[in-house]
Amino acid sequence: MTPSADWQRFRVAVPPERTRAPRSVRTPEGVGDRLRTAAFAEVQARDAFRWAEQTFPDAPKALKSAWLRLANEEQRHLDWLLARMEELGAEVEERLVSDQLWKSLVACESAQDFTLYMANAEDWGREAGERISDQLDACDERSAALFARIAKEEQGHIAIARRFFPEAPVSAPKPPSR
Repeated sequence: MTPSADWQRFRVAVPPERTRAPRSVRTPEGVGDRLRTAAFAEVQARDAFRWAEQTFPDAPKALKSAWLRLANEEQRHLDWLLARMEELGAEVEERLVSDQLWKSLVACESAQDFTLYMANAEDWGREAGERISDQLDACDERSAALFARIAKEEQGHIAIARRFFPEAPVSAPKPPSR
């Protein structure tokens, strides 16, 4: 599966291009940078869950069903983030984003590797969402609440890995690049 057509709204960095550091969280542009980055992470996760469901024959049927449900939840998060960007006048196309998450996820070679790597990525996203929510609380309560809500829902996504692979650590090593 190749990245979905929805990616075309985003400007993905192509080497040697590099993404730039986000601007100050205290500025509307900086809030937009964080919303954009989070939105693109949701796109990559959504598409990776769909890719995994079709790619890994070793995945139990219940796990594949969970992946499809999670893809729908990632889409819902994406919709919230894009709506907030629109409210703020932040343009999706304004800055480059990185597709490194996607590249790492599609480099996984088994259902377990994918599930654990995704759980780790979801945990990184949860931590970032909580941190951004705290930073935005004083200057943009609506965006802060959105990041907090998404971070809370990521906890459920992480729990899927523990349910299907309880013996494995949630933090998985980075898979090799293909």
